[in-house]
Amino acid sequence: MPERMARRSLLAVLGLAPLLAACNTLSLFNTFTPKDEATRVARDVPFGDDPRQKLDIYAPKGSGHDLPVLVFFYGGGWNSGSKADYVWMGHSLAALGYLVVIPDYRLVPQVLYPVFLEDNALAMKHVIAHAGAYGGNIRRLAVIGHSAGGYEAAMMVLDPRYLGEPSPVKACVGIAGPYDFYPFDVPASKEAFGQWPRPEETQPVTYARKLDTRFLLMQSRADTVVGVHNAVNLDTRLKTAGTDVTLRLYDNLTHPDTAAVFSVPFRKKAPLRADAADWLKANL
Repeated sequence: MPERMARRSLLAVLGLAPLLAACNTLSLFNTFTPKDEATRVARDVPFGDDPRQKLDIYAPKGSGHDLPVLVFFYGGGWNSGSKADYVWMGHSLAALGYLVVIPDYRLVPQVLYPVFLEDNALAMKHVIAHAGAYGGNIRRLAVIGHSAGGYEAAMMVLDPRYLGEPSPVKACVGIAGPYDFYPFDVPASKEAFGQWPRPEETQPVTYARKLDTRFLLMQSRADTVVGVHNAVNLDTRLKTAGTDVTLRLYDNLTHPDTAAVFSVPFRKKAPLRADAADWLKANL
């Protein structure tokens, strides 16, 4: 499908879309978007007993061994989302030369904070134990996430309750992630976190300290869903503590745009994928 036709098809689909706008199901986007060349090498691999505790694995086409490992966490306000909707992202990231893992995790209202984080920590531990069987080099482990997934990625590194200290994660990429969002003022955050008696424990900025993990925070100034202060505040706290962090700010991108630009049809709109690829190559 020529790129112009693909773009028109997607725009027609996204005319229905609060799809991307709320980071809800991306099934139609996933169905219609062209995908980068990569291979899904494993599907529905269990890392726990719950039906949501499964992960998919992608690799570059014709991949070999010693691949750096990249775990992607999707967004959806902690109450929606599925790895099945992010096949396009698995292909996009794997085509950059990574063994890519996309886990599902239990969602609100089935669970509340911190259970979805505990699920993702289980997924990470499974990846650490088994990535080698798929050609991954776990000594080169990174996490990346968009929106609520950016929160998940950051918390896997920042809160030592999940993966211990020092963190086994060498690099963390947060895309439009909420890192400093208390007081809870929207339904999604109220439902996911409002019952927790110590709200400061839910905030990534609380755990900012000197770490060996390097951070890339990517955020649009035009994002009205996750305000730019989230990335700016975490960047400031990490820099003050002596942690290596890079902040990249972009203009004219909505919250869903910051994910969509990793896809083939919208890639020319902004260089987030290329910027993330260059940064990961230099830091992982």
